[in-house]
Amino acid sequence: MKIALHNFFTTLRRYKVSSLLNVIGLTLAFTAFYVILVQVRWELTFNRDIPDAGRICLVAPRSWFDETDYSFNSPRPEGEQLIACSPEIEAGGCLRPWGWKQPLWIRRGGDLLRFDERFHEVSQGFIETMGLRAVEGDLGALTQPNSVALSRSQAARLDVHAGDLLWLGDREGKRTDVQHEVVAVYEDFPANSSFAHIVGLTDRGDGDLDHPNNWNDCYFVRLRAGADADAVAQRWSELHASIFHDYIERMAPIWGEEVTEEDKIDRRGCLLVPLDRIYFDRRVVGNPSPFPVGSSTLTYSLLSVAVLVIVIALINFVNFFFALLPVRLRAVNILKVFGAPNASLRFSFLFEALGFVILSQLCAWYVAITLQGTEFASYVSSSLALGDNLPVLALSLAVSLVAALVAGSFPAWYITSFNPAMAAKGSFVGSTTGRRFRTALLGVQFTVSIALIVFSVCALQQQRYVRRFDLGFDHERMLSFDLSSPKLYNPDSFDTFASSLQANPQIVGVTASSSRFVADAVSIFGREINDRKVDIHIRIVRSNFLDVLGIPVIAGENLRPGYDRDSTLHYVVNELLAGQGLGLGDRLDDGTVVGICPDIHYRPLQYPTEPFAFVAGTYWPVPMSHFYVRLAAGADFEAVCNHIRRAAERFDPDCGAFDIRFMNEEIEALYAGERRITTIVGLFTVLAVVIALMGVFGIVLFEAQHRRREVAVRKVMGATTAEVLRLFNRRYARLVAVCFVVAAPVGYWAVDRWLASFAYRMPIRWWIFVAAFAVVLAVTVATVTFCSWRTAGENPADAVKSE
Repeated sequence: MKIALHNFFTTLRRYKVSSLLNVIGLTLAFTAFYVILVQVRWELTFNRDIPDAGRICLVAPRSWFDETDYSFNSPRPEGEQLIACSPEIEAGGCLRPWGWKQPLWIRRGGDLLRFDERFHEVSQGFIETMGLRAVEGDLGALTQPNSVALSRSQAARLDVHAGDLLWLGDREGKRTDVQHEVVAVYEDFPANSSFAHIVGLTDRGDGDLDHPNNWNDCYFVRLRAGADADAVAQRWSELHASIFHDYIERMAPIWGEEVTEEDKIDRRGCLLVPLDRIYFDRRVVGNPSPFPVGSSTLTYSLLSVAVLVIVIALINFVNFFFALLPVRLRAVNILKVFGAPNASLRFSFLFEALGFVILSQLCAWYVAITLQGTEFASYVSSSLALGDNLPVLALSLAVSLVAALVAGSFPAWYITSFNPAMAAKGSFVGSTTGRRFRTALLGVQFTVSIALIVFSVCALQQQRYVRRFDLGFDHERMLSFDLSSPKLYNPDSFDTFASSLQANPQIVGVTASSSRFVADAVSIFGREINDRKVDIHIRIVRSNFLDVLGIPVIAGENLRPGYDRDSTLHYVVNELLAGQGLGLGDRLDDGTVVGICPDIHYRPLQYPTEPFAFVAGTYWPVPMSHFYVRLAAGADFEAVCNHIRRAAERFDPDCGAFDIRFMNEEIEALYAGERRITTIVGLFTVLAVVIALMGVFGIVLFEAQHRRREVAVRKVMGATTAEVLRLFNRRYARLVAVCFVVAAPVGYWAVDRWLASFAYRMPIRWWIFVAAFAVVLAVTVATVTFCSWRTAGENPADAVKSE
């Protein structure tokens, strides 16, 4: 062991450049591997920290409007009866997934402090199913009137405890005189779970127990060990068919409609989705999904990138070893002449390989620690701290050690396999098999590099395509902000505030909607139009919304100012909805279609355009709390923001702080996930190319040493330095061309799979592949020329003498 350790440090001192490049390459690869594994672990362990996640299932009925999908939501009567009559179910309950923000007041001394908090309604069965644990108070007391429960983190932020009193806003956001008691503080849901956003609970009560047509609850059940999930799903379908039949029969006289026996039949299927799989299960959809949704394709693609980077780095390790082979072979064979056994020599080289790997792994962990405080850390969903990722550390170390043994075994065996007589001859000739093996390894590096460059460039082009895509409205010079104030329910108060904003000459338009206009989340009406089931996406807006955002009305008329105070509904529908039969003058619920606009894009471009309607009126008493403010050309952003905040404080001193940003930023935030992945892949693509070039460097050094006599003979026969350089480059140029033929279809397939997640995608351009080939070829030629220049220009006499 002492001799092996001595040889390792000797190698570091004697071959400084090669050793440094080797350590840098491995360090970069191990860092990339660790970072990607942290993200992949976050994705693959989603929901798995919830106790019995494999036995907790979402009850997902077949979707009403798309028979190929299943829904997150289901009616309460079916869910409650299913739990009551299924011996396979240990516990079950419901969650109202759309928690609503409302004002909350807490007494501090003699003052009432206001916060805006989000509460979710749950049943006691849901609490039992999820195994929520109270750290203060009793979660069972949540069924008492005027009770709330808070998560540990939320209670700490608000500085409240079990037994404290608070006040909630009513439907109009006003403080009521009814006190609410915090009956429990519960342990937070895991950060990487579907329920991490749930920080406040109220009791679901008996609401909608008699309404089988109200699909607003998510039901979760915990099955007994070994229970048949399909049998439970089939029982739900039978219950639903019976409940639906009775409901239609009961409501038909009220509706004044004649219904046939066929109309009373609904054989809707059902699916039970385990909680530990729901994150990736694309069969279950929501519009939008109430829970985070992941992409298994993207996750495993990231894992593939991590493995490829490790493979490239280990190929370099082998290539560096062979690059040093000519100068190290003499010493090895001299030791063999003096009786050193092959086993001892091979152990020494394996120990050297492990030493390089461990040193590089330690450097990689140091780099990971350094990355925690950088902007790069924001691109990873989880913490990069080593202590938070011990399984990843262990796996990374195990993979690196195994890889070191695998990658170091062949060079160790190879360098000790030659006849000791070569030491006396003072020459070395590599075998054809060894040369082909090294070429194949380098080919893998080139193939991976070209494919990654193609993918990265296409990803960047798609991001550019998204940013430049015409959404159908004018979002330039548009500010956006949320203002939480109960006064916004009142149209007159709204007009007063809007007028105070427009008193600033730098503001040329003010409008608002009940929620963000461009967002993943949309409100949806499920309606029948001309005997067809149609999902209608809606936005409740002020009457001047279309004017301020520059959305034209191509038929009928625009929304009128008087509609803001009208208790009936007024719709401007898009062309797609009009084409499905809802035209001018048609009635929808308690409203009328007054206009038709083009098919604008109100969701990220991953989603296709759907039937859509702008709605104005006071039929639904919702606050117009999301503002859009159009600036005049050349307006001073900071000055306008200060004006808005002062006006808001005068309008409602309790409104609290709020962020103001450009609408473009709001839209770009919707692509944060894709941008994060694009950035990670782009950085690791550059990393892979750099490591691959290190491999080229090592191989060319090996070739230059091996072919010194051949080059000397060629120069004696009249070859010039330029001709020798062309000789070296010709082989690598052919290799890059062959690798391109392999990498191009692989890269195209990967890009096409990724772009499939976008409803609107850029075309895959041919020049991207040509550019990837040109880049790899250019840097390869430059590297080969640089590394072989000394050999090509060497005096032939010196080369022959040294051989």
